[in-house]
Amino acid sequence: MNPIENAVDEYIGKDLSRFHMPGHKGAKDFPEYFRYDITEVEGTDSLFESSGAIAETEERFAKIYGSGASLLSAGGSTLCIQAMLATVLDPGDELIAARNCHASAVNTMALLDLDPIWINPRSIKEAQKAFEEHPSVKAIYLTSPDYFGVMSDIEAFAKLCHEHGAKLLVDNAHGAHLHFMPVEYHPIALGADMCADSLHKSLPVLTGGALLHIKDAALRDKAKQKMRMFGSTSPSYLIMLSADRCAEYLETKAKYDFAMLNGKIAGLRYKAFEHGLAPKTRGIEPARLTLSVTSTEMTGEEFGKKLREHGIEPEYVNDEWAVLMASPFNTERDFERVEKFIECTFGNGFAAFEEKLSAMPQKAMSIRNAVFAESEEIETEKAVGRIAARLNLPCPPCIALAVPGEIIDEKIAALLKKYGIYKINVVK
Repeated sequence: MNPIENAVDEYIGKDLSRFHMPGHKGAKDFPEYFRYDITEVEGTDSLFESSGAIAETEERFAKIYGSGASLLSAGGSTLCIQAMLATVLDPGDELIAARNCHASAVNTMALLDLDPIWINPRSIKEAQKAFEEHPSVKAIYLTSPDYFGVMSDIEAFAKLCHEHGAKLLVDNAHGAHLHFMPVEYHPIALGADMCADSLHKSLPVLTGGALLHIKDAALRDKAKQKMRMFGSTSPSYLIMLSADRCAEYLETKAKYDFAMLNGKIAGLRYKAFEHGLAPKTRGIEPARLTLSVTSTEMTGEEFGKKLREHGIEPEYVNDEWAVLMASPFNTERDFERVEKFIECTFGNGFAAFEEKLSAMPQKAMSIRNAVFAESEEIETEKAVGRIAARLNLPCPPCIALAVPGEIIDEKIAALLKKYGIYKINVVK
């Protein structure tokens, strides 16, 4: 039933002498799982040239998600994002990109010499204006859900893209589970042309397991070639085995489990709302509980300490937000702890201000040229008028305050200092 697992089991059953990588040889000196840590050998397929067991698992995922093709990654969503941009865009191409993108997207823009037209997160009006001013744009690139769980209107962005003959690319790293919720939120189902899913973030998959979903199956081979260009030639079979096993879970139990999880988180979110800790109850992906630290009189350190005193380790906490990521594999005890924490914690209902840029910084050179230029580190307050050489994307606000190639003005310098960035690399 699990093609990759069956292929690896068959290989192990042959009891062959392993005169191939890796060096541990699956010896009994090591834990049991070392036996399954193999490389591409006869019968186990090869990730970037998949035509056997791995291809079968990929076809299985495509059926599960309703995509034209779904490609496995053992290099996380980073590899999927790199391949997604490289498949659709050529060097020098323009794309519309939301400013809250992951660092891997900006790094890929540098490597591919792409020219982004930046918009604030979720701003369909800014995207419309960008299309009017830049008719050669080939794609919109969005991050949805973002790190705090806020989702974009994928259907509206897809409609806008397709009206202009462009493609919608979505970093859905935090939303691999969205297809299994009672309401359909997955980007592929909502009209995206390609999206990257970090399976490991919300599904039972080892860290690094991800999928690149493609609406048009005709792009499969090109996307595979791009993944090969960016990815390791030694992908982890342990990661792929975990994804292989996850496919069975998604086919059988996931929809029920996530429906139950949806109810539990909705209940906790409403309780947090009553306690003034969750100013927003809508537009947040349903498996995430984002609490406003700003609404309390506590610092992020104090809030985190109180969470841990209740036996809870958050995904993230600072002076503004605490992020709790749940899955069906959290226990009833886990949810009881969160409920007790909320019951003894109160806020005033306010949230931290969502930072947006009233105007995008002036661009002085391409991202690529800035990244590869000689640079120097200077104090942020002395950087006004200089050109950023590295990406500065503090969390929060999880938006790029300074992108390589942009001129740092007084407002950007003040924002950088506000979020704790007191030194910055600039082009010499």
